[in-house]
Amino acid sequence: MTLILITGMPGVGKTTIVRNLGIELQKRAIAFDGFYTEELRSATGERTGFDIITFDGKKAPLSRVSETMKNAPARNRVGKYTVCVPEFESVALAALSSRTAHLLILDEIGKMELKSRSFEDRMLQIADSVERGDLCFVATIPLKATLNIVDRLKRIRNAQLFHVTQTNRDQIHRDILEATVRMIGNKA
Repeated sequence: MTLILITGMPGVGKTTIVRNLGIELQKRAIAFDGFYTEELRSATGERTGFDIITFDGKKAPLSRVSETMKNAPARNRVGKYTVCVPEFESVALAALSSRTAHLLILDEIGKMELKSRSFEDRMLQIADSVERGDLCFVATIPLKATLNIVDRLKRIRNAQLFHVTQTNRDQIHRDILEATVRMIGNKA
């Protein structure tokens, strides 16, 4: 197995699981690359956008509420958000192109991230590497969205899919950690 996919409804805890997975792997001195997303909220608690954060601490905007980005191209919009494509690419592509490890962890492959053609191209390269067995990959994916790259990843032989729910998220974190350690152990 070289692929673990994590799915579930928005807000169920997928990002927390991925962030904690990264922390645990770092404690174990297991090398990996990638990034996770983080919500931004106003003082009143309203969501105003998302950032991406690499596991080595680099940070970039992923999206902001569209009304704050009046001059951004309409093609970069997803719902009420505008994707900050150049800023996202500057950090995300570097994190996904690093060859310091044979493990990539990514939160998430979604509509916002796929506004970047370069990101989509990199995802296709990653899928090829995973299919060949050259790379181990852990990624969160949307539960309901139909995205070509996600469909392709789901078809990879021996991919393991974890569906996170409110009731299983504490236990499933341990299951995902164990599956990830087994996956990279099998590649060593």
